Amino acid sequence: MVVEVPLKEKLDEVDVFLATQDGQVQRGKDPKFCRHGARQKCTHCLPVDPYDEEYLKEKEIKHMSFHSYIRKLTAGHGKGTHLKKPLENLRCSIDLECTAHKTFPKGICTKCKPPVVTLNRQKYRHVDNVQIENQELVNSFLNYWRVSGHQRLGFLIGKYQPFSDVPLGIKATVAAIYEPPQTSKSDGVALLNDPNETEVDKLLSWLGLQRVGWIFTDLWTADRSEGTVHCTRHKDSYFLSAEECITAGNLQNKFKNLTEYCTDRYFGSKFVTIVASGDETLHVNFHGYQVSNQCAALVDAKILCPTLYTPELAYIREKPLSETHYITDVQYTEKNEYGAEVQRNGRPLPVEYLLVDVPTGMPKEPHYTFVVPKTIDFHVENRKEIGQFQGGGNLADYCAAFSMNQFLEQATNFHFLLFLMTNEMLRIGDDAMKRLCDAVVKQDRGEAMDWAKGCEDWHQLVALSHAQSDQMPMNEESGNTSWSCGHCTFENEVGRPDCAMCGLPSTA
Repeated sequence: MVVEVPLKEKLDEVDVFLATQDGQVQRGKDPKFCRHGARQKCTHCLPVDPYDEEYLKEKEIKHMSFHSYIRKLTAGHGKGTHLKKPLENLRCSIDLECTAHKTFPKGICTKCKPPVVTLNRQKYRHVDNVQIENQELVNSFLNYWRVSGHQRLGFLIGKYQPFSDVPLGIKATVAAIYEPPQTSKSDGVALLNDPNETEVDKLLSWLGLQRVGWIFTDLWTADRSEGTVHCTRHKDSYFLSAEECITAGNLQNKFKNLTEYCTDRYFGSKFVTIVASGDETLHVNFHGYQVSNQCAALVDAKILCPTLYTPELAYIREKPLSETHYITDVQYTEKNEYGAEVQRNGRPLPVEYLLVDVPTGMPKEPHYTFVVPKTIDFHVENRKEIGQFQGGGNLADYCAAFSMNQFLEQATNFHFLLFLMTNEMLRIGDDAMKRLCDAVVKQDRGEAMDWAKGCEDWHQLVALSHAQSDQMPMNEESGNTSWSCGHCTFENEVGRPDCAMCGLPSTA
């Protein structure tokens, strides 16, 4: 269950910036149709609105940006109107605070009763592109699956920035992936309670970052020797299952989009979903999505359910969850065998009506908000089941890979900074962490070195890690705290006689 979090108080910087832009798309002189001088303009080269359908079609932009959609609603279109707050959130649950009658189910009226929902494909999107900063970032995330054969889930850490390829567009730039506590299996994952959720959000605020989405794997090995994977998600199967749509809807409802264009002060969400799965070439690819605001409203009202054997179909709940739970009618329009548009009931309904696809990729020139170590990696959190432990020998080896003059590079690591705040040996206090994060953000080498020299808690933590490293049982051959199964290659914790993956005994 996703717990509601307080709505952030400030608009995202990207929204403040885009609100100041005129949004007009400038066009150069058309060599085919323009017959005028260089300083003159005609209908073929005049600027067009960011929501202009012809321009979007020409540039193959499937969805207009959110701010273009706002401009379209507030343009007036010759009617002499200017709507300051044109957006209205869809409500699919009954208003139990209506004072005109007794509380539902003893009373109901048209004011508190939610409207019938007719699903439409959303014409705009809150995020127009997802950009993962570098290849090493995703390789580190995928390594969990490569080692264990189990699926993995993580939160995308980054920021929202302007995206010039789409008029008034927004991109989510991913700088790190946080892997929360979870139970991983070969066919899926289940999130566990995260005791460090508050600490993660603190760290992100000090670094000027936020959670911009989530990512999960759906990978099935085709040929291990060639490194290929099966293509299970395509136009003839499904892109996102109903269950995944519901999870995405819950997360989008949790991370709402603050806006001044709605009386509720929020509308939709910028939170994105990325699936790492096989493509038509049998290689790992990344596909980005959001669910529509209609889908998020259905999820919020707890009336959208997955189907048992058909992941591409969702289902509108038939029986209320409680006495006060109201289920509104949901329908969608499709063409029948004769080409005529007909209304269909939402039991079941194709999830394609709920999806908005978001292009996802990496820049030609990789970017590194956080340093990628060239020798010793600092282990990612919550990976003990594959023999990767933070602290102890890993912290000692990681520190040894950097000189004092390189402490800034050592500290410019999201997983390392989070460890300092959440480890079980000695947690660095908030005041000290704020100073270190400030040095990392400014990339101030002198300030980082001063922090490392003057922070007694840091010195004690390093000493404890060395002591723990000396006491930790080591594999005689590899010098690691794990052993590799000779049957399935799974990395097991030292001291275990059999493999946690296949159950066969150690061959060592």
